This record gives sequence, C-alpha cells and structure tokens, in this order.
Amino acid sequence: MKNSNYLKALQQQNADRYVPVWFLRQAGRYLPEYKAVRARFSDFFEMIKTPQVCCELTLQPLRRFHLDAAITFSDILTIPEALGNEISFIEGRGPVFKEAIRNGDNPKLDIVGFKNLDYVFEATQLIKSKIDVPLIGFAGSPWTIFIYSFYGESPKDFNLVREFVAKKPEQTKEILTTYTDVTIKYLKGQIDAGADCLQVFDSWGGILDQGYEEFSLKFINDIRAAIDPEIPLILYAKGMKIMLHLNATEINCFNLDQNENIDEYINKPITIQGNIDPNDFNQDEEKVLALAENIFEKYSQCENYVCNVGSGITPNIDPNKVGLFLQRLRVLNSK
Repeated sequence: MKNSNYLKALQQQNADRYVPVWFLRQAGRYLPEYKAVRARFSDFFEMIKTPQVCCELTLQPLRRFHLDAAITFSDILTIPEALGNEISFIEGRGPVFKEAIRNGDNPKLDIVGFKNLDYVFEATQLIKSKIDVPLIGFAGSPWTIFIYSFYGESPKDFNLVREFVAKKPEQTKEILTTYTDVTIKYLKGQIDAGADCLQVFDSWGGILDQGYEEFSLKFINDIRAAIDPEIPLILYAKGMKIMLHLNATEINCFNLDQNENIDEYINKPITIQGNIDPNDFNQDEEKVLALAENIFEKYSQCENYVCNVGSGITPNIDPNKVGLFLQRLRVLNSK
C-alpha cells in the first residue's frame, strides 16, 4: 500500500510529522452518494449482503476525501443475523429483532449459520483489491451484541438487562461466550480476506459500571488473545472511562468518545484515536479550519495518534465542512 501512516500509528511508530485520519461512519448517512445507493434498497441487510455495493459504499468517502484508512461497509448486527435472528431496520427505530430475550425468547445461537457471513469476506476481498490505504475490519463486542439480543432493539432503559444479569450471571456468560467464539471466527475471516487491522465496537459497554471487566472486557480480551498479535486491534468502548481499565487488558489501541480527554492518554504506551465531536463540523469555516490546525499543532509529532471522531458522523453534518477540515489537514501534513 502507498499510505501506511495509519498502521504505523497503531504500532506507535508514526515517526513522520503526519496526522493520519479516518472517521467513524465516514461512508454512511451524511453523504449524498450514500443516500442515493441506500434508496435503491428497501432492506438494509439486502444492501450489505451485496459485496459490490459494500465495496462502492466503502470507496465513496475515499473518492471524496483524503483519508488514511478504509473500513469495510457492514454492520455489527451481521453476527446475530447469521446466527438466526430475524432483524429488520425500521425508520425511526433502527434495528428490530423478531425475538428478544427480555420477552422470554431464547437467543438464536446456531453456530452453523456462521457460513452466512461469507458476503462480508467477499466484500473485504473486493475492497482490498481497490485501495492503497489500510483496511479496517470490525465487529461488535459480545456484550453489545447481547444487549441488542436482549432488548430486540436499541435500548432506552437498562434496568431490565441489569436485573437479568444479576439474576442469571452464568446464563449471561454462556451467551457471551458463544458470541465471543463466533466473533473470533468472524474477525479471523476478515483478516484472511485482507483486513489489515480490526476494531471492536463496545457500543453499550458504558452501561456496566462495576461489571465492565467481568461481562464485557473479559470477552474482548479473549478475542484479542485469539487474534494474531501482529494484527492491531482497536477497542471503542463508548461511555466507558478507559483509563480505569488499562491494566486489565493487553489491548493497546483505543478509540475514545468525545467525553474523554485524549491528552490524558497521549503519553502512555498506547495508541489513541478520537475524540472529535462530529458537531464541530457544523461550525463556521474559520472554526473548522482552526480545529484542523490545532490538531496538527498538538499531535503531528506524536507517534501514537490518529485523528478521528468520538462517535459516528450523523446525517446533519455538512460533507463540505468535513472536506474543508480534511483538506486543511492534508495541506499541513504535506509540508
């Protein structure tokens, strides 16, 4: 690949005066070219099960912007869907499972269904053949997949799942173990298909408080231990204060959300990416340019920093402002 600055940063070896950058959800929702493709499909899973379409959606932001990494266009719910859960994406509600643990349904754990994820591997191979930057593969954390399986949709109140875990900790861990085993196979499949690094999205880890290490991080650590140590693995634990758990994991790459302060971590022997608030791109042009300049000034000499947002880019963000930011950062990087 022509541009390996992102991988160098993940390895804490980015010795160039250069700030690598990619964004969470850099392809979806806010780009008009994405919206045009999405409008062709009534079902989200039909769209992501078409490798050529996933490749196109992955490439769209790379055509528009100067970015230092691509991430395969997919979804964290590919695993429960492949295991037998029927999932619909409903406007205004998001993903909705036909069955939910909270309703007394047993979670579908048909391991044989794993073969249904071949479409992700095909997309990964196709994307890899068309890019000259590192490719990021990803999966949801076992705990996050469990949360969706429990509620059957995006949760709004966590009392029910906390009560379930307190009453049935062993059953919870059995389910988490199955999700862990499948996630390991899934991520290894993405590596075999061409992914250069991996990111685990622990989107609901922040609700665990004192139980985080027991019910989430432990299983993420199992994933890390099972993956080739030469493959960087990034943890994005939304809503979780990562500083409290650095000594409880071998993971050394983290994506921080906007509630964290990168400066608390930047001098530690880990790689940090994040934590720009996507809404910062809705500021006036002068402030957007100043944001790029400030980031370059602070972090361009750090060997372990990646510029990224702290949560996925939302539909209200102006792509032109994102482009303005990235163009300014590119100019600074090229000096």
